[in-house]
This record gives sequence, structure tokens and C-alpha cells, in this order.
Amino acid sequence: MASVAYEYECDKNGGFLPDPNEHKRVGYVTSLAGFGQTSQLVFKADLTVYTPWNSTEKINAVFGGKSSGTGPAGMNQNALGKLNVVGVLEKISWNGGVGDFIALDFWMSQENAIQLKSAQQSTLTTTRVDELNWWCINYDQEKKIWFEQSYPNTAITGIVGPQDNPELNVDLTGAAAKDGIDVMVYKVSMQVACGANQQYSLTFANAANAPNVKSWGLVVGTFAKTAYG
Repeated sequence: MASVAYEYECDKNGGFLPDPNEHKRVGYVTSLAGFGQTSQLVFKADLTVYTPWNSTEKINAVFGGKSSGTGPAGMNQNALGKLNVVGVLEKISWNGGVGDFIALDFWMSQENAIQLKSAQQSTLTTTRVDELNWWCINYDQEKKIWFEQSYPNTAITGIVGPQDNPELNVDLTGAAAKDGIDVMVYKVSMQVACGANQQYSLTFANAANAPNVKSWGLVVGTFAKTAYG
């Protein structure tokens, strides 16, 4: 049976500040760490953004696994949630296979982008991701509620791949976060492969109250895990 591919385009402008008259998909990189050769780099959640998911749940502390469908039935400028995130997603995709890459395009601060660019230039083919979390939400037009569309059930680890030519691009040409917002952000594109002998659960949904959990990675034995760790 063929794997089901998932590809979600996210609205960058709405990720920073939603338009109350629109209900576009938005997403965030909520944590990111790794990349260091001698010590782990932990990227700051230094972007303050607003989100249409304004439930009373403490979404800034724990992302993913909210009671799907409990988001706001409508939204207005006085009811937006406020988050601190590492990045704002523009696109996330996965072909659905346990060994397939997860590809992300997102926007981050200048400080984080410079730090990641330095890691990109020094780590070459050994770019390790020690922690990655994202959170993507969308609007169910039929039920008139927001729902969680994509997130890992726990933080994932992996390797930026493919090994012979790691897909990690950091553009240090800044762009405005959104028209009228005097904040510059920087685009990052990367592909992450699951580490050897690791396995994670990823949640996807195309409608409210209809989560679908998929496995990513494969546990095959003890030797590969020792090599990875």
C-alpha cells in the first residue's frame, strides 16, 4: 500500500499576525536544537507572534495534542493568542514513508539565522538535529473551528540529509515579517531524516476532530542505535 504524502503550505503573514477576515493555515517551529560539533546549539524562541488559536489552554508551554476542535469558532483582533516561537512555517512536507525526509521552510530571527548559518558552514555532512518541534493549525470551514493539522507527538531527533549533500539552506537576506511590521526575518530550508533505530509518532489531520497518527523512523536492532548515539 502506497504511503500517503503530506504537504502543507502555511501563510507567513498570518503566522506573525493573522488577518481577522481570513482563516488561513499557519504553523510554527516551536523548538530547535543541535547542529553543534562540540556542544548543542539551542535556538531561542525569540519571535513573538499572534495566533488565531486563542483557547484558554497554555499553548505557549506545550504544543501539540490539544483537544482538537476546542479552538475559537471565530476570531477578532482582541482574541488572538500570543506565542514565543523559534520560527514561522512557510511549508512542511513529508512523503509518508518511515524513511522519508521531513522538509521544512520557515522564517527565524537574525540572531538564530546567523548561528545556524555558522553551523551549516562548519558541520558539513554531520549535521545532527537533537530536538525539533513544530505546530501547524488550520481552519475547518464546515465546522467553523480551528484544529491542529500537524505536529510530532514528542520532539523528534535526526540528521539533516541527504548525507552526501545536506539540505540546509540559510538565507541571510532579510525580509519583513509582514507588511507594516518593522521586524526582519530570515528564511531557512532543511530536510531532516530520522536517526538510525529511532521511531516517532506524527499527528496529521485534514479536519477538526479527525487526527491521524503516523510512524516515522524504524527500530531495527541495537547496533544502529549504538552507532547513532
